[in-house]
Amino acid sequence: MPNLRLEGKVAVVSGAGTYGGSGVGNGAAAAIVFAREGARVLLVDAVLEWADATRAIIEEEGGVAISTAADVTSPDDCKRAIDLAVETFGGLDVLHNNVGGGGRGSVVEATEEAWERSISLNLMSMVNMSRYAVPQMIAGGGGSIINVSSVTALRPKAGNSAAPYTVNKAAVVGLTSAMAMDHAKDNVRVNCIMPGLMWTPRLAEGGADAREIRRSSTPLPVEGESWDIGWAALFLASDQARFITGIVMPVDGGFLLTSAPN
Repeated sequence: MPNLRLEGKVAVVSGAGTYGGSGVGNGAAAAIVFAREGARVLLVDAVLEWADATRAIIEEEGGVAISTAADVTSPDDCKRAIDLAVETFGGLDVLHNNVGGGGRGSVVEATEEAWERSISLNLMSMVNMSRYAVPQMIAGGGGSIINVSSVTALRPKAGNSAAPYTVNKAAVVGLTSAMAMDHAKDNVRVNCIMPGLMWTPRLAEGGADAREIRRSSTPLPVEGESWDIGWAALFLASDQARFITGIVMPVDGGFLLTSAPN
């Protein structure tokens, strides 16, 4: 049941739509949980229809949200999204940087264009959203930024190289530390979630076997899903985490504790 832990707060969630299949993705789950807990939410996604689908869920539950299409690899689009949230809701308290993906191949295989795209999507999108969000948070007395990395940053996937993705998800951890130190004096907290092998609609194309491999890769006898990321993001966004900044929170069912090949 909701506890209204974000009552009166304004949140922006990037990657707030869901790609493929039924259910919700990580960004959509976070946005829905934020709204259930009282936040007014701006839903940002490259595909407006995906953001609109999340907004429909929130509004059906009685929450408040608006949606916009934006390319978070574009600094101009990032500024426009942050400005829209402030103009619509009167301020900004929470930024959930969820966008990421792509970047296959080893350093031998991946092209320069692939590296540039991965840097832009996985790292600079968070830099640019934060660049425009932080001043708005400072003006309001503080805020919370949550950057989404991946366990791949610490444990690259064996036999399926994704060097650009791995490198940039590791860079998100460094970005989080730098931002946490830079903006602590402004009461802007910056933390990182490191999802494990979660099951999301995007992965449905892999079939039942792929799903079982992911489910059985963790010590806990349960399957990780998007809602687990949403609940972790809610805690870090809320005032219950008011004394927490600069942390990396694995949400992985103990995956990083194991030594078996992944």
